[in-house]
Amino acid sequence: TMKKIIMLTFSAGLLLGVISCKEKNPLLTDFNTPFGVPPFDKIKVEHFEPAFIEAMKQQKAAIDQIVNSKEEPTFENTILALEYSGALLSKVSGVFYPLSSANTGPAMQEVTQKLAPMFSRHNDDINLNPELFKRIKAVYVKKDELDLNPEQLMLLTKIYDGFVRGGANLDPEKQAR
Repeated sequence: TMKKIIMLTFSAGLLLGVISCKEKNPLLTDFNTPFGVPPFDKIKVEHFEPAFIEAMKQQKAAIDQIVNSKEEPTFENTILALEYSGALLSKVSGVFYPLSSANTGPAMQEVTQKLAPMFSRHNDDINLNPELFKRIKAVYVKKDELDLNPEQLMLLTKIYDGFVRGGANLDPEKQAR
């Protein structure tokens, strides 16, 4: 009984700590600093894992929205939407990787090792998503008719080629391998 009360109290405190950590995670807020520089004095190693998980969750939701769209694939609703889908992930990565290179240690290495398989799975889920590739390919096939400027054409080609190199054109058996 006393043991249960202690465990419940500990669990509630742990849960509140996780919620509180998420709410105060500087990586999940706008950087209100001069020039938008990350507030390195407020960022702690324990902020990275929840920030990466949230960023992957947000990107997955954005990808699902692209894939489930009933609209005909266009540059805007497919290519641009895909490009912007990983904004938070890019932001968090842009802080984590330079910081982990410059200030590596056991805690940062542990985060890297823990997140590596998550990133791999996340990227595979995007790059091998047949419905997403179908939409990208539909835009790519009609690229000459779209009146794209050079930057848009470069982005479309880069995304399409990246998916092809990543195995999107392979049959499911070869993708699994």
